[in-house]
Amino acid sequence: MQVEYDDGGFSGWVVSSAGPYAPVWCQVLIDGEHRASIRADEFVPFVGERHDGHCCLNFSYRVPAYLRDGRAHRVQLTFTYVQDSATVQCSLPLTVRTFGAVASHPQSGYPVCRAQDVAAVPADIGEAESWASPNPTIVFPEGPIRRVWRPCRDVDGAVLSGFPHAEIVTHPLALSFLSDVYVRRSTGAVYVPGHGVWQDSHYLSDSRRIREDLERLERGGQDAPIIEGPALLASTAMNRNYFHWVMDILAGVHACTRHLGPPPPLLTPPLRSWQADSLRLLVGDAAFATPVDGAEPASDLVRCRRLIVPSNLGGVGLFPDETVTDLFATLRGRVGHDPHARRRIFISRRDSDCPRITNEAVLAAALERFGFETVVLGERSFAEQIRLFKEAEVVIGAHGAGLVNGGFCTPGTWMVEIRSSNYLNPCFYHLSGVCGLSYASHVETVPCREDGAENAASFEVDTERLLGLLRRLPLKFVL
Repeated sequence: MQVEYDDGGFSGWVVSSAGPYAPVWCQVLIDGEHRASIRADEFVPFVGERHDGHCCLNFSYRVPAYLRDGRAHRVQLTFTYVQDSATVQCSLPLTVRTFGAVASHPQSGYPVCRAQDVAAVPADIGEAESWASPNPTIVFPEGPIRRVWRPCRDVDGAVLSGFPHAEIVTHPLALSFLSDVYVRRSTGAVYVPGHGVWQDSHYLSDSRRIREDLERLERGGQDAPIIEGPALLASTAMNRNYFHWVMDILAGVHACTRHLGPPPPLLTPPLRSWQADSLRLLVGDAAFATPVDGAEPASDLVRCRRLIVPSNLGGVGLFPDETVTDLFATLRGRVGHDPHARRRIFISRRDSDCPRITNEAVLAAALERFGFETVVLGERSFAEQIRLFKEAEVVIGAHGAGLVNGGFCTPGTWMVEIRSSNYLNPCFYHLSGVCGLSYASHVETVPCREDGAENAASFEVDTERLLGLLRRLPLKFVL
């Protein structure tokens, strides 16, 4: 038999001795779940002539859209047919394949190394940690993809419009064990010699920098400092963004710790104080292999003999619920709080380069009548932010990274997200779902920007309409 894979699925042919009118069934398992039963039933005589005259039958399969996500998946094909009342079965070896574009923000202009390009093989944790395979190994410790249909509803129970999708797709974590690769620590880009940038390491990266790195490596990058490893990658191109730091880097480190035990030394970007504090709170006195802030590019690029790369978890707004909820629960349990507090929090963005709400001061004054306190999260430590959200009964804020702290809230806490109609990212709706929060959305109509930077739009909030939403929440407001 022969199978050929592409971005959309696979096709091939199988040789059968049962004749052209006895179809062969192919059972398709992806990530451990049965996805389809397909028939190889198109007779191809000229191929069969090369196989002792046996019948050759074609088959093809297009994977579902939610699997064409640019992530690594385990694929197992089993072929079955009946001949002379006996069932004949043959299974192909388990393989790792990638379908579709990488992430939802595809990059161009440089080669991307995907699992099948380097014959990556699935393995259990013990096999991967032995580093015995000549090929990269990928561990999927948390089971299959899960799809949850969760209609978006407002506080009155009506289905909300304006969400790109109401289906939460939770991807399993993948841990890639790579040998002899180059790493740009400040951006998390991983370069596999001769193949390009590793598929799980260039989300929202700087295309120019990646091209420059690849060109340099083609000319010979042997002068890069060597880290023997094993080391755990704890960096992405968006590491300065609080949301991506928590949902990609902290979640990846935590997931690795859950399955491997104490993590190996961490390859991190230059750390700000709150980032270092968050890692210490999560993993204690883990070792760091961290460049000095402002390091020259030449010292930032290193060669790593053995590197573990967690797949991005929250970066595209699709959350593997078990990993994320356990991360928040772990951090929440390490910070004390007043269990009797019932704080009402309004998140100010006055310290942000993208303030969003143009009448924020007016809105903050109106919310004070409802018992809300205005907080600037950038002025608080990581532990103080956890404590603040642990003590909240309702949180209001414009769409922005600070709302990721909602994961530290007690289940049942209300999250009210203020959003613009030209950027309806559902990530915090999904976050509220996997963390058990109650969610409400206030949307302001905002025209599209000519420069396409919809996430940078600023707008005025209709204060009375927002207060009307608050009055409908099942909370007691004393005016």
